Amino acid sequence: MPPARHILPVPIAVAMLVLGLSCTAGAAGAAGETATRHTIWRDCLARNFRIHAALTARDRAADAAFRACRTPESAYLDALAGSPLLDDEDVTHARPLLAGRLRAWLIGGGSG
Repeated sequence: MPPARHILPVPIAVAMLVLGLSCTAGAAGAAGETATRHTIWRDCLARNFRIHAALTARDRAADAAFRACRTPESAYLDALAGSPLLDDEDVTHARPLLAGRLRAWLIGGGSG
């Protein structure tokens, strides 16, 4: 019978800790990117809304802001779709809800 091998628990524990931290950092990085893209989209909407609201009615200004901010909106929705918790169908269903909430925020005076 071969002699028993002793495995030190410290290297195994360190390996598990490093693996756990790298998974957490990846998820946190993805969440951070999604939050950043949401902020960029919201700021684009607010900026464009303020410009258009000075020239027209608030509801038309909100429509113009959404048209002007399609690229940041797409980037945010793409980041959401990259989440392991959501699939494309979830994002498709969430888009009108998100847009409605931001539209109400703009028209209600939340843009500054």
